[in-house]
Amino acid sequence: MENLRIGIIGNIGSGKAQLIKALTSPEISKRLLSCLADSVANQKINIFPEEIDEAVLKAFYENPGKNAFLAQIEFLNGRLMRQEKIDQAQGIVLEDRTIFEDYYIFGTAQKILGFMSEEEFKTYQRAFKFMTNQISEPDLVIYLRAKTDDLMENIKKHARPSEAHISRDYIELLNNLYETFASQHLKCPIMVIDVTDENSITQNVESIIQRLIDKILELNLRITTPGIREWISLPETAAAIRVVDAERKLEDYLKKHPTLITVAGNVGMGKSTVTTLMHQSLRIQALFEAPEQNPLLERFLKDKKRYCYDLQKHFLSMRADLRKRGKDGQHSYVKDRSLAEDILVFCKLFHQDGLLTENELDLLMTEFQQVSRALPSADLLIVLQGSSKLAWQRIQERARAMEMDGGWTYREISAFNDFYKTFPEDVVRCGFHKNPLIKINTNKLDFTNRVHMGYLFEQVYEALN
Repeated sequence: MENLRIGIIGNIGSGKAQLIKALTSPEISKRLLSCLADSVANQKINIFPEEIDEAVLKAFYENPGKNAFLAQIEFLNGRLMRQEKIDQAQGIVLEDRTIFEDYYIFGTAQKILGFMSEEEFKTYQRAFKFMTNQISEPDLVIYLRAKTDDLMENIKKHARPSEAHISRDYIELLNNLYETFASQHLKCPIMVIDVTDENSITQNVESIIQRLIDKILELNLRITTPGIREWISLPETAAAIRVVDAERKLEDYLKKHPTLITVAGNVGMGKSTVTTLMHQSLRIQALFEAPEQNPLLERFLKDKKRYCYDLQKHFLSMRADLRKRGKDGQHSYVKDRSLAEDILVFCKLFHQDGLLTENELDLLMTEFQQVSRALPSADLLIVLQGSSKLAWQRIQERARAMEMDGGWTYREISAFNDFYKTFPEDVVRCGFHKNPLIKINTNKLDFTNRVHMGYLFEQVYEALN
Protein backbone atom coordinates (compact mmCIF):
# COMPACT_ATOMS: atom_id res chain seq x y z
CA MET A 1 0.00 0.00 0.00
CA GLU A 2 1.38 3.41 -0.98
CA ASN A 3 2.38 5.89 1.69
CA LEU A 4 5.06 8.43 2.49
CA ARG A 5 7.11 7.42 5.52
CA ILE A 6 8.80 10.18 7.49
CA GLY A 7 11.07 9.06 10.30
CA ILE A 8 11.40 11.46 13.24
CA ILE A 9 14.74 10.67 14.85
CA GLY A 10 16.70 12.27 17.66
CA ASN A 11 18.08 11.78 21.12
CA ILE A 12 16.02 11.61 24.29
CA GLY A 13 14.73 15.12 24.98
CA SER A 14 15.22 16.43 21.45
CA GLY A 15 11.55 17.33 20.94
CA LYS A 16 10.16 14.55 18.77
CA ALA A 17 6.76 14.71 20.48
CA GLN A 18 6.50 18.50 19.95
CA LEU A 19 7.33 18.15 16.26
CA ILE A 20 4.81 15.37 15.71
CA LYS A 21 2.13 17.43 17.48
CA ALA A 22 2.89 20.36 15.15
CA LEU A 23 2.83 18.19 12.02
CA THR A 24 -0.55 16.70 12.91
CA SER A 25 -2.42 19.97 13.38
CA PRO A 26 -5.32 20.14 10.85
CA GLU A 27 -3.91 23.04 8.80
CA ILE A 28 -0.39 21.63 8.51
CA SER A 29 -1.66 18.10 7.85
CA LYS A 30 -3.63 19.41 4.88
CA ARG A 31 -0.56 21.16 3.48
CA LEU A 32 1.60 18.06 3.84
CA LEU A 33 -0.97 15.72 2.29
CA SER A 34 -1.30 18.04 -0.72
CA CYS A 35 2.31 17.16 -1.60
CA LEU A 36 1.39 13.54 -2.29
CA ALA A 37 0.84 12.47 -5.84
CA ASP A 38 -2.17 10.19 -5.63
CA SER A 39 -5.07 11.72 -3.75
CA VAL A 40 -7.09 9.08 -1.92
CA ALA A 41 -10.17 9.86 0.14
CA ASN A 42 -8.93 8.23 3.33
CA GLN A 43 -5.38 9.57 3.21
CA LYS A 44 -4.31 11.11 6.49
CA ILE A 45 -1.34 11.76 8.73
CA ASN A 46 -0.73 8.49 10.57
CA ILE A 47 1.05 8.44 13.92
CA PHE A 48 2.51 5.26 15.26
CA PRO A 49 4.29 6.07 18.55
CA GLU A 50 6.78 3.77 20.19
CA GLU A 51 5.13 0.77 21.83
CA ILE A 52 7.27 0.32 24.93
CA ASP A 53 6.55 -1.74 28.00
CA GLU A 54 7.16 0.83 30.73
CA ALA A 55 7.98 -1.92 33.23
CA VAL A 56 10.79 -3.18 30.99
CA LEU A 57 12.06 0.37 30.43
CA LYS A 58 12.05 1.03 34.20
CA ALA A 59 13.89 -2.24 34.85
CA PHE A 60 16.52 -1.32 32.25
CA TYR A 61 17.28 2.08 33.76
CA GLU A 62 17.39 0.63 37.28
CA ASN A 63 19.78 -2.16 36.32
CA PRO A 64 21.06 -1.86 32.72
CA GLY A 65 23.76 -4.47 33.22
CA LYS A 66 21.12 -7.08 33.99
CA ASN A 67 18.30 -5.96 31.69
CA ALA A 68 19.89 -4.40 28.56
CA PHE A 69 19.45 -7.48 26.37
CA LEU A 70 15.85 -7.98 27.56
CA ALA A 71 15.06 -4.32 26.91
CA GLN A 72 16.51 -4.29 23.37
CA ILE A 73 14.56 -7.40 22.40
CA GLU A 74 11.39 -5.84 23.82
CA PHE A 75 11.99 -2.58 21.91
CA LEU A 76 12.61 -4.54 18.71
CA ASN A 77 9.39 -6.56 19.16
CA GLY A 78 7.38 -3.39 19.71
CA ARG A 79 8.71 -1.73 16.57
CA LEU A 80 8.21 -4.87 14.48
CA MET A 81 4.54 -4.91 15.50
CA ARG A 82 4.32 -1.22 14.67
CA GLN A 83 5.82 -1.89 11.23
CA GLU A 84 2.79 -3.99 10.27
CA LYS A 85 0.57 -0.96 10.88
CA ILE A 86 2.93 1.30 8.94
CA ASP A 87 2.81 -0.99 5.90
CA GLN A 88 -1.02 -0.81 5.84
CA ALA A 89 -1.31 2.96 6.26
CA GLN A 90 -2.37 5.38 3.51
CA GLY A 91 -1.11 8.92 3.34
CA ILE A 92 1.82 10.10 5.45
CA VAL A 93 3.29 8.03 8.27
CA LEU A 94 5.22 9.74 11.06
CA GLU A 95 7.53 7.20 12.66
CA ASP A 96 8.48 8.29 16.18
CA ARG A 97 11.95 6.72 16.12
CA THR A 98 12.71 4.31 13.31
CA ILE A 99 13.35 0.64 13.87
CA PHE A 100 16.95 1.13 12.74
CA GLU A 101 17.74 3.31 15.76
CA ASP A 102 17.22 0.24 17.95
CA TYR A 103 20.38 -1.35 16.63
CA TYR A 104 22.61 1.52 15.50
CA ILE A 105 21.96 3.76 18.52
CA PHE A 106 20.58 2.03 21.57
CA GLY A 107 21.73 -1.55 21.05
CA THR A 108 25.21 -0.35 20.09
CA ALA A 109 25.31 1.90 23.15
CA GLN A 110 24.60 -1.06 25.46
CA LYS A 111 27.49 -2.98 23.93
CA ILE A 112 29.86 0.00 24.22
CA LEU A 113 28.93 0.52 27.87
CA GLY A 114 29.38 -3.17 28.62
CA PHE A 115 25.74 -3.77 29.50
CA MET A 116 25.51 -6.52 26.87
CA SER A 117 28.07 -9.29 26.65
CA GLU A 118 29.68 -10.27 23.36
CA GLU A 119 27.37 -13.27 23.07
CA GLU A 120 24.25 -11.26 23.90
CA PHE A 121 25.12 -8.56 21.40
CA LYS A 122 25.80 -11.07 18.62
CA THR A 123 22.49 -12.79 19.33
CA TYR A 124 20.68 -9.43 19.30
CA GLN A 125 22.55 -8.44 16.13
CA ARG A 126 21.53 -11.61 14.27
CA ALA A 127 17.91 -11.25 15.37
CA PHE A 128 17.77 -7.61 14.33
CA LYS A 129 19.34 -8.17 10.91
CA PHE A 130 17.09 -11.15 10.18
CA MET A 131 13.87 -9.49 11.35
CA THR A 132 14.50 -6.18 9.53
CA ASN A 133 15.91 -7.62 6.30
CA GLN A 134 12.77 -6.75 4.35
CA ILE A 135 12.11 -3.38 6.00
CA SER A 136 13.18 -0.37 3.95
CA GLU A 137 14.31 2.96 5.31
CA PRO A 138 11.75 5.77 5.50
CA ASP A 139 11.35 7.95 2.42
CA LEU A 140 12.65 10.88 4.45
CA VAL A 141 14.18 11.32 7.90
CA ILE A 142 13.94 14.42 10.08
CA TYR A 143 16.88 14.48 12.47
CA LEU A 144 16.44 16.64 15.57
CA ARG A 145 19.99 17.53 16.55
CA ALA A 146 20.74 19.07 19.94
CA LYS A 147 23.71 19.61 22.23
CA THR A 148 24.06 17.38 25.26
CA ASP A 149 23.55 20.17 27.83
CA ASP A 150 20.36 21.32 26.09
CA LEU A 151 19.07 17.75 26.05
CA MET A 152 19.75 17.35 29.77
CA GLU A 153 17.71 20.48 30.50
CA ASN A 154 14.82 19.22 28.38
CA ILE A 155 14.93 15.79 30.02
CA LYS A 156 14.65 17.35 33.46
CA LYS A 157 11.47 19.14 32.36
CA HIS A 158 9.66 16.48 30.33
CA ALA A 159 11.21 13.02 30.71
CA ARG A 160 9.32 9.87 31.67
CA PRO A 161 9.68 9.00 35.35
CA SER A 162 11.93 6.12 34.35
CA GLU A 163 14.23 8.54 32.48
CA ALA A 164 14.59 11.08 35.27
CA HIS A 165 18.04 9.85 36.34
CA ILE A 166 19.67 9.41 32.93
CA SER A 167 23.33 10.42 33.10
CA ARG A 168 24.96 13.08 30.98
CA ASP A 169 27.56 10.58 29.76
CA TYR A 170 24.82 8.31 28.41
CA ILE A 171 23.13 11.17 26.53
CA GLU A 172 26.48 12.28 25.10
CA LEU A 173 27.20 8.75 23.88
CA LEU A 174 23.79 8.58 22.22
CA ASN A 175 24.43 11.97 20.61
CA ASN A 176 27.68 10.70 19.11
CA LEU A 177 25.97 7.57 17.84
CA TYR A 178 23.19 9.64 16.26
CA GLU A 179 25.75 11.68 14.36
CA THR A 180 27.37 8.49 13.07
CA PHE A 181 23.97 7.01 12.21
CA ALA A 182 22.89 10.09 10.24
CA SER A 183 26.17 10.54 8.37
CA GLN A 184 27.18 6.93 7.68
CA HIS A 185 24.24 4.53 7.89
CA LEU A 186 21.17 6.34 6.56
CA LYS A 187 20.86 6.31 2.79
CA CYS A 188 17.53 8.13 2.53
CA PRO A 189 17.23 11.97 2.37
CA ILE A 190 17.78 13.67 5.73
CA MET A 191 16.48 17.01 6.96
CA VAL A 192 18.40 18.26 10.01
CA ILE A 193 16.76 20.59 12.53
CA ASP A 194 19.01 22.12 15.15
CA VAL A 195 17.20 22.20 18.48
CA THR A 196 18.24 24.31 21.46
CA ASP A 197 15.45 24.42 24.02
CA GLU A 198 11.92 23.08 24.30
CA ASN A 199 10.55 26.09 22.38
CA SER A 200 12.81 25.68 19.34
CA ILE A 201 10.27 23.72 17.33
CA THR A 202 7.12 25.69 18.18
CA GLN A 203 8.87 29.02 17.55
CA ASN A 204 10.17 27.95 14.13
CA VAL A 205 7.32 25.69 13.02
CA GLU A 206 6.50 27.62 9.83
CA SER A 207 10.05 27.53 8.47
CA ILE A 208 10.30 23.84 9.45
CA ILE A 209 7.08 23.02 7.58
CA GLN A 210 8.20 24.85 4.44
CA ARG A 211 11.55 23.05 4.50
CA LEU A 212 9.73 19.75 4.93
CA ILE A 213 7.38 20.46 2.00
CA ASP A 214 10.35 21.37 -0.19
CA LYS A 215 12.05 18.12 0.82
CA ILE A 216 8.96 16.06 0.04
CA LEU A 217 8.69 17.64 -3.40
CA GLU A 218 12.32 16.70 -4.09
CA LEU A 219 11.65 13.02 -3.42
CA ASN A 220 11.30 10.25 -5.96
CA LEU A 221 8.76 10.03 -8.75
CA ARG A 222 6.62 7.49 -6.91
CA ILE A 223 5.79 10.01 -4.21
CA THR A 224 5.61 13.33 -6.04
CA THR A 225 4.24 12.38 -9.47
CA PRO A 226 0.75 10.83 -9.71
CA GLY A 227 0.58 7.58 -11.66
CA ILE A 228 4.24 7.54 -12.73
CA ARG A 229 4.97 4.30 -10.87
CA GLU A 230 3.07 2.32 -13.48
CA TRP A 231 5.17 3.86 -16.26
CA ILE A 232 8.68 3.62 -14.85
CA SER A 233 8.19 0.01 -13.77
CA LEU A 234 7.27 -1.19 -17.28
CA PRO A 235 9.70 -3.19 -19.44
CA GLU A 236 11.19 -1.11 -22.25
CA THR A 237 9.00 -2.51 -25.04
CA ALA A 238 5.80 -2.28 -23.02
CA ALA A 239 6.63 1.32 -22.08
CA ALA A 240 7.23 2.24 -25.74
CA ILE A 241 3.88 0.74 -26.75
CA ARG A 242 2.08 2.59 -23.97
CA VAL A 243 3.71 5.87 -25.08
CA VAL A 244 2.42 5.41 -28.62
CA ASP A 245 -1.06 4.58 -27.35
CA ALA A 246 -1.17 7.62 -25.05
CA GLU A 247 0.08 9.91 -27.82
CA ARG A 248 -2.39 8.57 -30.38
CA LYS A 249 -5.34 8.73 -27.98
CA LEU A 250 -4.63 12.34 -27.03
CA GLU A 251 -3.97 13.35 -30.64
CA ASP A 252 -7.33 11.89 -31.71
CA TYR A 253 -9.12 13.68 -28.89
CA LEU A 254 -7.55 17.04 -29.79
CA LYS A 255 -8.55 16.63 -33.44
CA LYS A 256 -12.19 16.13 -32.48
CA HIS A 257 -12.32 18.69 -29.66
CA PRO A 258 -10.72 22.12 -30.27
CA THR A 259 -8.75 22.69 -27.06
CA LEU A 260 -6.41 25.32 -25.64
CA ILE A 261 -3.65 23.98 -23.38
CA THR A 262 -1.51 26.58 -21.64
CA VAL A 263 1.91 25.83 -20.15
CA ALA A 264 3.08 27.97 -17.19
CA GLY A 265 6.29 28.03 -15.21
CA ASN A 266 9.35 29.97 -14.17
CA VAL A 267 11.94 31.25 -16.63
CA GLY A 268 14.09 28.27 -17.62
CA MET A 269 11.65 25.65 -16.32
CA GLY A 270 11.01 24.06 -19.73
CA LYS A 271 7.80 25.69 -21.01
CA SER A 272 9.08 26.10 -24.57
CA THR A 273 10.34 22.52 -24.63
CA VAL A 274 7.00 21.10 -23.50
CA THR A 275 5.10 23.37 -25.89
CA THR A 276 7.29 22.33 -28.83
CA LEU A 277 7.06 18.62 -28.04
CA MET A 278 3.28 18.75 -27.69
CA HIS A 279 3.01 20.76 -30.90
CA GLN A 280 5.09 18.28 -32.91
CA SER A 281 4.01 15.02 -31.28
CA LEU A 282 0.28 15.75 -31.18
CA ARG A 283 0.13 17.74 -34.44
CA ILE A 284 -1.60 20.71 -32.85
CA GLN A 285 -0.95 24.43 -33.32
CA ALA A 286 1.61 26.16 -31.07
CA LEU A 287 1.46 29.72 -29.74
CA PHE A 288 4.91 31.06 -28.87
CA GLU A 289 5.87 34.47 -27.56
CA ALA A 290 9.22 34.59 -29.43
CA PRO A 291 11.18 36.56 -26.76
CA GLU A 292 14.07 37.10 -29.17
CA GLN A 293 11.72 39.15 -31.37
CA ASN A 294 10.42 41.32 -28.54
CA PRO A 295 12.38 44.62 -28.50
CA LEU A 296 10.76 45.73 -25.24
CA LEU A 297 11.94 42.61 -23.42
CA GLU A 298 15.52 43.15 -24.49
CA ARG A 299 15.38 46.80 -23.38
CA PHE A 300 13.77 45.77 -20.08
CA LEU A 301 16.51 43.25 -19.28
CA LYS A 302 19.07 46.04 -19.76
CA ASP A 303 17.13 48.74 -17.88
CA LYS A 304 14.35 47.15 -15.81
CA LYS A 305 13.18 50.24 -13.98
CA ARG A 306 12.66 52.24 -17.15
CA TYR A 307 10.82 49.65 -19.21
CA CYS A 308 9.02 47.52 -16.63
CA TYR A 309 5.55 49.10 -16.86
CA ASP A 310 5.58 49.35 -20.67
CA LEU A 311 6.69 45.73 -20.99
CA GLN A 312 3.88 44.48 -18.74
CA LYS A 313 1.32 46.46 -20.75
CA HIS A 314 2.72 44.91 -23.92
CA PHE A 315 2.60 41.39 -22.47
CA LEU A 316 -1.01 41.85 -21.38
CA SER A 317 -2.08 42.82 -24.88
CA MET A 318 0.03 40.16 -26.61
CA ARG A 319 -1.05 37.31 -24.33
CA ALA A 320 -4.70 38.30 -24.59
CA ASP A 321 -4.43 38.11 -28.40
CA LEU A 322 -2.77 34.69 -28.16
CA ARG A 323 -5.55 33.47 -25.85
CA LYS A 324 -8.19 34.58 -28.38
CA ARG A 325 -6.36 32.76 -31.17
CA GLY A 326 -6.09 29.64 -29.04
CA LYS A 327 -9.86 29.64 -28.52
CA ASP A 328 -10.88 30.13 -32.13
CA GLY A 329 -12.91 26.91 -31.98
CA GLN A 330 -11.31 25.58 -35.16
CA HIS A 331 -8.12 23.93 -33.95
CA SER A 332 -6.36 22.71 -30.82
CA TYR A 333 -3.49 24.82 -29.52
CA VAL A 334 -0.73 24.63 -26.94
CA LYS A 335 0.37 28.03 -25.61
CA ASP A 336 3.71 28.96 -24.06
CA ARG A 337 2.99 30.99 -20.84
CA SER A 338 -0.29 31.96 -19.22
CA LEU A 339 -1.79 35.39 -18.84
CA ALA A 340 -2.10 35.25 -15.04
CA GLU A 341 1.63 34.67 -14.41
CA ASP A 342 2.34 38.35 -15.03
CA ILE A 343 0.06 39.52 -12.23
CA LEU A 344 0.55 36.65 -9.77
CA VAL A 345 4.31 36.22 -10.20
CA PHE A 346 6.25 38.79 -12.19
CA CYS A 347 4.47 42.00 -11.19
CA LYS A 348 4.63 40.96 -7.54
CA LEU A 349 8.41 40.83 -7.57
CA PHE A 350 8.78 43.91 -9.77
CA HIS A 351 6.73 45.89 -7.25
CA GLN A 352 8.75 44.51 -4.33
CA ASP A 353 11.97 45.47 -6.12
CA GLY A 354 10.74 49.00 -6.83
CA LEU A 355 10.46 48.51 -10.58
CA LEU A 356 6.71 49.16 -10.48
CA THR A 357 5.14 51.88 -8.36
CA GLU A 358 2.02 51.23 -6.31
CA ASN A 359 -0.06 53.19 -8.82
CA GLU A 360 1.42 51.31 -11.79
CA LEU A 361 0.68 48.00 -10.13
CA ASP A 362 -2.91 49.05 -9.46
CA LEU A 363 -3.36 50.13 -13.09
CA LEU A 364 -1.96 46.85 -14.38
CA MET A 365 -4.12 44.81 -12.02
CA THR A 366 -7.27 46.72 -13.02
CA GLU A 367 -6.56 46.34 -16.73
CA PHE A 368 -5.68 42.68 -16.27
CA GLN A 369 -8.98 42.04 -14.48
CA GLN A 370 -10.89 43.75 -17.28
CA VAL A 371 -9.10 41.82 -20.02
CA SER A 372 -9.26 38.51 -18.17
CA ARG A 373 -13.01 38.74 -17.56
CA ALA A 374 -13.64 39.20 -21.27
CA LEU A 375 -11.48 36.25 -22.37
CA PRO A 376 -12.42 32.56 -22.57
CA SER A 377 -10.43 30.39 -20.17
CA ALA A 378 -7.83 27.88 -21.30
CA ASP A 379 -9.19 24.32 -21.25
CA LEU A 380 -6.17 23.03 -19.33
CA LEU A 381 -3.33 24.69 -17.45
CA ILE A 382 -0.05 22.79 -17.02
CA VAL A 383 2.15 24.33 -14.31
CA LEU A 384 5.82 23.35 -14.37
CA GLN A 385 7.40 23.49 -10.92
CA GLY A 386 10.96 22.71 -9.90
CA SER A 387 14.00 24.06 -8.12
CA SER A 388 15.52 27.50 -8.66
CA LYS A 389 18.84 25.76 -9.24
CA LEU A 390 17.42 23.79 -12.16
CA ALA A 391 15.83 26.89 -13.73
CA TRP A 392 19.08 28.83 -13.39
CA GLN A 393 21.10 25.99 -14.86
CA ARG A 394 18.86 25.86 -17.93
CA ILE A 395 19.04 29.61 -18.40
CA GLN A 396 22.84 29.35 -18.46
CA GLU A 397 22.73 26.37 -20.84
CA ARG A 398 20.49 28.01 -23.44
CA ALA A 399 22.54 31.23 -23.19
CA ARG A 400 20.10 33.66 -24.80
CA ALA A 401 22.02 36.89 -25.32
CA MET A 402 19.37 39.10 -23.75
CA GLU A 403 19.23 36.91 -20.62
CA MET A 404 23.00 36.62 -20.22
CA ASP A 405 23.93 40.27 -20.81
CA GLY A 406 22.52 41.80 -17.61
CA GLY A 407 19.35 39.74 -17.87
CA TRP A 408 18.02 37.79 -14.92
CA THR A 409 19.86 37.24 -11.66
CA TYR A 410 19.72 34.09 -9.58
CA ARG A 411 18.02 36.09 -6.81
CA GLU A 412 15.20 37.05 -9.19
CA ILE A 413 14.76 33.50 -10.51
CA SER A 414 14.67 32.20 -6.93
CA ALA A 415 12.12 34.84 -5.92
CA PHE A 416 9.90 34.00 -8.91
CA ASN A 417 10.14 30.36 -7.88
CA ASP A 418 8.76 31.16 -4.44
CA PHE A 419 5.66 32.65 -6.09
CA TYR A 420 5.32 29.66 -8.40
CA LYS A 421 5.08 27.35 -5.38
CA THR A 422 1.60 28.72 -4.66
CA PHE A 423 0.70 29.77 -8.22
CA PRO A 424 -1.56 26.73 -8.94
CA GLU A 425 -3.66 27.53 -5.87
CA ASP A 426 -3.53 31.31 -6.41
CA VAL A 427 -4.67 31.20 -10.05
CA VAL A 428 -7.74 29.16 -9.09
CA ARG A 429 -8.48 31.05 -5.87
CA CYS A 430 -8.38 34.41 -7.70
CA GLY A 431 -10.74 33.14 -10.39
CA PHE A 432 -8.22 33.39 -13.25
CA HIS A 433 -8.53 29.71 -14.22
CA LYS A 434 -11.65 27.59 -13.82
CA ASN A 435 -10.78 24.43 -15.76
CA PRO A 436 -8.49 21.45 -14.98
CA LEU A 437 -4.93 22.07 -13.84
CA ILE A 438 -1.91 19.75 -13.76
CA LYS A 439 1.22 20.30 -11.68
CA ILE A 440 4.44 18.77 -13.06
CA ASN A 441 7.65 18.35 -11.04
CA THR A 442 10.42 19.21 -13.54
CA ASN A 443 13.10 18.05 -11.13
CA LYS A 444 11.84 14.53 -11.73
CA LEU A 445 10.36 14.48 -15.24
CA ASP A 446 12.77 14.63 -18.18
CA PHE A 447 10.88 16.00 -21.17
CA THR A 448 13.44 14.53 -23.57
CA ASN A 449 12.56 11.08 -22.17
CA ARG A 450 9.85 9.60 -24.37
CA VAL A 451 8.36 7.56 -21.53
CA HIS A 452 8.06 10.65 -19.35
CA MET A 453 6.33 12.54 -22.18
CA GLY A 454 3.98 9.58 -22.66
CA TYR A 455 3.13 9.86 -18.98
CA LEU A 456 2.43 13.60 -19.45
CA PHE A 457 0.18 12.92 -22.46
CA GLU A 458 -1.81 10.43 -20.40
CA GLN A 459 -2.22 12.97 -17.60
CA VAL A 460 -3.41 15.59 -20.10
CA TYR A 461 -5.94 13.21 -21.64
CA GLU A 462 -7.34 12.21 -18.25
CA ALA A 463 -7.59 15.86 -17.15
CA LEU A 464 -9.44 16.87 -20.30
CA ASN A 465 -11.89 14.00 -19.89
